[in-house]
Amino acid sequence: MGTASSRARWTRTALLTLWILFALLPMYWTVVTAFKLPKAIYSGPSFIPGVDFKISTLSWQTLLTEERANFIKGILNSIVLASVSSFLSVLFGAFAAYGLARYKYDYKLFKNDDLGFLIVSQRIMPPIVSVLALFIIFRTFGLLDTHVGMILAYTAFNLPLALYLLKDFFSGIPRELEEAAAVDGYGKLDQIIRVVLPLTAPGLAAAYMLSFFFAWNEFLFALMLTFDTAMTLPVIITSWNTRMEPKWWFLSAVSIIAIIPPSIVAVLLDRFFMERRFLRGTR
Repeated sequence: MGTASSRARWTRTALLTLWILFALLPMYWTVVTAFKLPKAIYSGPSFIPGVDFKISTLSWQTLLTEERANFIKGILNSIVLASVSSFLSVLFGAFAAYGLARYKYDYKLFKNDDLGFLIVSQRIMPPIVSVLALFIIFRTFGLLDTHVGMILAYTAFNLPLALYLLKDFFSGIPRELEEAAAVDGYGKLDQIIRVVLPLTAPGLAAAYMLSFFFAWNEFLFALMLTFDTAMTLPVIITSWNTRMEPKWWFLSAVSIIAIIPPSIVAVLLDRFFMERRFLRGTR
């Protein structure tokens, strides 16, 4: 029995190790490439800095001098648009999910499940289907290449995802907790804010994190609805790739910095998942 258990443990460890190496290899290759000269990139594969190739800061110098203004504009726009739109998506998605979880709707052909599917179907729809209509609407109302317009677009894009994730969280919270809060004199809004939302913190964190990731990596809306002021980092990176020859050393340096904000968001929100795991372990 002990031998079989030990063999299974070693098998899991080996598989996890292989998967970690597989997942980290592209990141390692990106970091290494960011410190190479063009000659080292095109002369063949090299893996160990200072041994296989000479370490160079050419890509970072280019990023901090020639392309500094475009880079700062792109990353600041991405941070603002992703952060604000994710917050709004979670805010409106939470109240919409609470309504679908707590109240019964009957609009003939549309009941709770039908309304939920109708909302989620907007997320299933490919963005290319709606981008032309959005372009016309934004041009009519003067929202093209504005931060407000992109925040509205990303909020609408991620709202169905937030609602889908949060509906089950709200459904799992006993109604008795809200009734007890009502007995203590809390109004409905206070019940939601003070009682329900704290209990759904892991769901709110997950919805915000996924919304942030989708908004951070989104390309099509940013490409079609912006052209200067509100351009995001993915569009600017693509413009660099098309405006010049593929400078892999430079693009690798930009990519390293581009993954830092999402990583920070994941680290900051991970504590909410840790708290939920701790509470489960104490039951």
